[in-house]
Amino acid sequence: MTRWKASAIHLAISATIAIIALALMLLLWYAPPFFSSAGGRQVLLIMLGVDVTLGPLITLIIFNAQKTRKSLVFDFIVIGILQFSALLYGTSVMFHGRPVFVVFIKNSFDMVLANQLSDVDIRKAKPSYRSLPLTGPVYVYSELPGNIKERNEVVLAAFSGKDLPVFPQYYQPYAGRERAVGLAAKPIADLKKLNPGRIAEIDDAIRRNGWVESEIGFVPLRSKFEDMAVVVNKRDGKILTMLKMPPW
Repeated sequence: MTRWKASAIHLAISATIAIIALALMLLLWYAPPFFSSAGGRQVLLIMLGVDVTLGPLITLIIFNAQKTRKSLVFDFIVIGILQFSALLYGTSVMFHGRPVFVVFIKNSFDMVLANQLSDVDIRKAKPSYRSLPLTGPVYVYSELPGNIKERNEVVLAAFSGKDLPVFPQYYQPYAGRERAVGLAAKPIADLKKLNPGRIAEIDDAIRRNGWVESEIGFVPLRSKFEDMAVVVNKRDGKILTMLKMPPW
């Protein structure tokens, strides 16, 4: 066997493992449309760049058919350990950076990632929000606490970059709050003004889904990596779709 053939076989195995990891990412932790807005693209590029190429490249460099079987086995064990470590690290980053909550506050949504929530705050949350979801984000509602002391703590924390969405102790069920979402929705005409080059795309989405433009609106969704426009029914606040375009 030549080093090129050995490297090609290793590449095929690595690519298969990467596809499985990608499927896990897309189907569970980063279910559409949250893949890019939650940073999944960046993590994927790192995984593909490191894990898929690292092992095959090392194999191409060090493989020598003249080596003894024992020596080749040792080489592949070392390569496997390095590659598995890279995969384990990448998977850990994916897991801890997954979106867990989409929080509606006043007139917009905020996407919250697992690594943005502290264990201390999670323990203060209601029982239903103490276990971070594993199969995609849960929609919740939040508002500033009525207690003056707690309100001041939240306001002061904002100066250090810790805003209300990352205080799970104030999460409330989203069900029953949809009407508030509908009332907060901005006209689709405003979204077109913000994205003049994508008016045809917006109109196509409306036509394809049979919506009436005057009956729908959009609510901004803020995220760490990519903001989106959440299209809702203004009458009942039902979420219709999300458009990957600037909502501000």
